[in-house]
Amino acid sequence: MFRLEMDRPVARIVIDRGEKRNAIPIGCWSELERIAAAAAASDARLVVITSADPASFCAGADLSEMPALIEDVKKRHIFRGAMTSALARIRGMGKPTMATIEGGCFGAGVSLAMACDMRVAGPNATFAITPARFGISYPQPDLMRLIELVGPGQAARLLYTAETIDAAEAHRIGLVELLCGDGVCGKSIVDSIAGNAPYSLYALKATMAGRFGVEKRFDDAFSSADFQEGWEAFSSRRKPDFVG
Repeated sequence: MFRLEMDRPVARIVIDRGEKRNAIPIGCWSELERIAAAAAASDARLVVITSADPASFCAGADLSEMPALIEDVKKRHIFRGAMTSALARIRGMGKPTMATIEGGCFGAGVSLAMACDMRVAGPNATFAITPARFGISYPQPDLMRLIELVGPGQAARLLYTAETIDAAEAHRIGLVELLCGDGVCGKSIVDSIAGNAPYSLYALKATMAGRFGVEKRFDDAFSSADFQEGWEAFSSRRKPDFVG
């Protein structure tokens, strides 16, 4: 249900299970992790997670599999582990990531969007985190990310009420960073990021994440080919043409 589309310098992870509103079966989380690893290893400067069907970004976990978890303790562990591992792979990617959200984004779909650095929502996007409707909970890493984005009060509101909010409200509380109109959602920001220096993008992401060696990355940037091209372009008042 996931596929990787390369349109260098952009890699797109496309969710394509429209007949089930892009709900993710337990067995497909490992597929997502594998594709995310391939995107991370590619020469793309930016990874975008999107859906093939504009009516739904992701309905979350496949609810038809939930009754089996009542009796099958092992399957519960497999579900939680596979989902956690896939989302950690996306969060840990060394290059910028962005989710473009059109249509419904619910439950684990919100987790998937939150695993990215940025979220752009189309005019018909809707969001809900609904474990309270089913008598279950939500993974702690995803709860912490939700609180980081919207604050504890708004996180409590979304979780306790399980209410659906529209794109404008999601933007107001900080769940998404940008709203887009009709057309290709997020195209302008994708083009803007993809046109910038790869060295800078990777170094800035590592620095924001507090990863080891960021001081050396800062120093080494001045001897990079990207800096040479960027400075020559600035001096010549032309658009830089970064390679890599």
